[in-house]
Amino acid sequence: MPTFSVSGVIGTNFTDTSSTAQFTPGTKVLLSDGGEAMYVQASEAISTYGAVTITASQTAALLTTTNSANSKRVGFAQVSIASGYYGWVQLSGVMQVNLAANCDDNVPLYTTATGGVLDDATVSGCLVIGCTSTRTISNATAVTCIAAGIAVIGTGAMPG
Repeated sequence: MPTFSVSGVIGTNFTDTSSTAQFTPGTKVLLSDGGEAMYVQASEAISTYGAVTITASQTAALLTTTNSANSKRVGFAQVSIASGYYGWVQLSGVMQVNLAANCDDNVPLYTTATGGVLDDATVSGCLVIGCTSTRTISNATAVTCIAAGIAVIGTGAMPG
């Protein structure tokens, strides 16, 4: 069953994108799978199932190891969003995410040099906290992942 809004915000359609804002960027809605989605503007073309970084101004770009230093909030595009267009990205819940080849299930995921793709290969300072995949894959593909709470980039030493 597809995920839908349970927040009462009228007109949410998670497959629609638009060249003009239909909602205020940063608007959040609760989802039927217990997750949350946010309305953003794409600062570059975003591919379907791409992991994105979301800035304080509610703009999104495909997440990479390089740009993860600029913004720590992570989202997951379930549809393609053209550069400059507006659309919804999922912050938490159950969603599809592009993963690199040979990625294991139920392990920490990290950013990669490839925009929008996560992997289980450790990258210092680039752990995507709160997101894991539900199955092991051998070829790069989109996989069902679960993000509990809001996924963020973990950097620096963890308190111990």
